[in-house]
Amino acid sequence: YGAHRDLHSFPTRRSSDLELDVSPVQSVVKVDDTLTGIEEGLNAGGWGVGLAISGNEVGVQLDEWEAFSEDVKQAHRDRIYPTMYQRGAHYVVDTIADLMPVLDDIEARLKRGENP
Repeated sequence: YGAHRDLHSFPTRRSSDLELDVSPVQSVVKVDDTLTGIEEGLNAGGWGVGLAISGNEVGVQLDEWEAFSEDVKQAHRDRIYPTMYQRGAHYVVDTIADLMPVLDDIEARLKRGENP
């Protein structure tokens, strides 16, 4: 498990620890539209935020998404949100446009001494 964990967290750890000089790693937020990307952030010790709609899990362009009926959109959400939470995401949002309240909540949690 340790080698597996290290292999899948290396890109996030390298970005946070070496290139950006971010400390502590618990303050890092990994935002990703893939399940493996979310796991990478978690394995590095940071917060994981899944992008449910605007990425790989739905796999369509914005104009295609907007053409879907509300029932089809909700069916995608009903499938993707639980999957991302089951894989360990701390938060799941539709798109990056929904991220600011999540970052505010993470900041408040860190101030209360919570860690991912």
